Amino acid sequence: MRFYSELNALPPDAFLNPENFVTEYDGRVPERAEEQYREGLRLSAEYDRIVIRAGGTWAAESGLHPRLTNVYMGKCAYSYEGIGYHGNTADLLRGFLDGPAPVDVERRQEDYSVITTRIKEGTK
Repeated sequence: MRFYSELNALPPDAFLNPENFVTEYDGRVPERAEEQYREGLRLSAEYDRIVIRAGGTWAAESGLHPRLTNVYMGKCAYSYEGIGYHGNTADLLRGFLDGPAPVDVERRQEDYSVITTRIKEGTK
């Protein structure tokens, strides 16, 4: 198992290849991979953006503030699932990448600030 510290040290573009995030728990429940993929597609279609937080978990957000960049004020879906830490999150990531919403990855800097990198532009 890879720890969050290892996963969070990966560069944002590592998320463009879901195979980087396969876990030892993937495949234990065969239908789970397809469920997670479909859930990633659904969330991408329903929300304005997908973001992989600096701590490794993911969120789906809608309702961009009309005057503030990167501030979402509408509906949100947050998860405790860490991409690459919890089972079948590589399949979820694959759904995010195949869906229409943009995908952003946050990374914490040495001064504890957070930098957001857009790894996939949206088609909405």
